[in-house]
Amino acid sequence: MPTVHVEEIVDAPRDALFAILTDHENADRFRGVQSCTLIRDGNPDRNGLGAIRRVHLGGPAVLDEEIVVFDPPVAYEYRVIRARPLPVKHTLGRVELEALGPNRTKVTWVSTFEIPVPIIGKRFASHAAPRFARAFRTTIQTAAALALDAAA
Repeated sequence: MPTVHVEEIVDAPRDALFAILTDHENADRFRGVQSCTLIRDGNPDRNGLGAIRRVHLGGPAVLDEEIVVFDPPVAYEYRVIRARPLPVKHTLGRVELEALGPNRTKVTWVSTFEIPVPIIGKRFASHAAPRFARAFRTTIQTAAALALDAAA
């Protein structure tokens, strides 16, 4: 089961960065996301624990992700509960933010998954993992730029 592990240190305040990363309905600001809709609100925070977001990645690719841990501004976890067109078995998605200073944050993003399709699933997952890593890095960097703009 592949695990993608990305660490990035960015010049952005942790609180603002967390808010941007968990603003599900505006996730289309991130490269590769065509749209993202909240199909179930979290409680008590709309984007928090229990929220389910539907992420359209382009073409037929759609993921439904449930927020299973929400600890602002330190971390959140999610799991893919539905994927199209290929099935995905997702055991962990965790984004952790560590403040290194008032405007500097270390972001660690870990995601473990498999594509349970006979014959091609393992090969597809091994090719997908580096793409996910690039997407996570790009998302973190974009969120950092947006957080700096919001703080200015």
